[in-house]
Amino acid sequence: MVHDQYMSLSLVNINITSYCMQFIDSLCYILVILGLVGNILGLLIFSSSRHTSKISSVYVYLATSSSIINIFCVIRYALVLHSKSRIIINNLIGHVWFACKLYELSFCFRVISSWIILFWMFERVTCVSKRLRTLFYRWNASQLKYIIPCIIIFIILGCVIGPPAYMYQPRISKNKLSNSTIKSMNYFCGLPSTVSIKWQKYFNELHLGLNHYTIRCFFSELFPAGTIIIFNSYIMYYLFRTSYQFSQINENKITKERQRTTSWMNIVLILHSCLFLSSLFSHVVGHFLSVEAHETWWVLLTVLGNCSLNFYVYCLSGKAFRKQIIHIIQRLIILISYKLQTCKQQQQNHQYDNFKIENLICQSNHVENINQPKSYGTKNYPKTIGINSSSPISEQETSV
Repeated sequence: MVHDQYMSLSLVNINITSYCMQFIDSLCYILVILGLVGNILGLLIFSSSRHTSKISSVYVYLATSSSIINIFCVIRYALVLHSKSRIIINNLIGHVWFACKLYELSFCFRVISSWIILFWMFERVTCVSKRLRTLFYRWNASQLKYIIPCIIIFIILGCVIGPPAYMYQPRISKNKLSNSTIKSMNYFCGLPSTVSIKWQKYFNELHLGLNHYTIRCFFSELFPAGTIIIFNSYIMYYLFRTSYQFSQINENKITKERQRTTSWMNIVLILHSCLFLSSLFSHVVGHFLSVEAHETWWVLLTVLGNCSLNFYVYCLSGKAFRKQIIHIIQRLIILISYKLQTCKQQQQNHQYDNFKIENLICQSNHVENINQPKSYGTKNYPKTIGINSSSPISEQETSV
């Protein structure tokens, strides 16, 4: 059954006890762990590695930005995809105005992530292509590599994310239950009823055309995925050409090792392209075969996998990255072991200090007991305070 009208995620019934939903929830946990670990490792590697800084400063800037945005993208899509967190989000966006706006603005993470990866791949192409390097050096346009991507991303966000973030607000829908006169109340984040018919058609239609979801799919998935695949194809062509030229010059162990690395790099680039193709095809299928909502579970799952596995597929291709990862893991192990040893040493010192204090207290009490004077056979008389009081000696003197 094909629907040509958008339906909000908050109106979708979620069956938590189904096996499919439990499987999706378990995949969410796995992809969130992989995404956070991978993107944090990528952030540490690209910000501290000398190898990446030698390539290009723009390359380091785009790589670190991609890791940061992918962390937010992983958190956003995991919260929307997981069954329990989706129920909480649906309740919030249907009642709270700020939550509704924030939910619509959160889609910008996917748009920014796709375009940053596109510019990142373009920077890799410029590192490979001599013509592009000479073009940028000739025009002295190195600063444009920072300015142009920011301008393009801001324009796309204003066109794709701006209208729904500005117009959407919490709403209530009333639906009659089957075989009864009772109406059910559903709270969701959507267009207000006062919006014109043109805006309603623009946001609610799902067929290919001049509507919100076609434009969003084009700028977030179609154009970035197609461009990234073209860039990966050019890099694969460059690797094949250089390996062929080296093999014609001489045949030795170095060329064989180079052929192995080029074949491995080509496999990695193909897998990297497949990640974006899967995300693109899932959006196209969700565009045509959506039964309940445009953002179906397979669309959210592929986007979550793309944001989580991008580092593992692409950055683990080179030996420099693998050595840097091993070096970071070793440093973390040394740091953790050092922290544990210092904590243990502090506990031992604290116990030793307490033991010394207790010994000093015991010794001081023992010395006080020794120095205290002892009295044998003395009779303690009660002390009386008053005018007519007299001591026993004075009474004896008066009697004499």
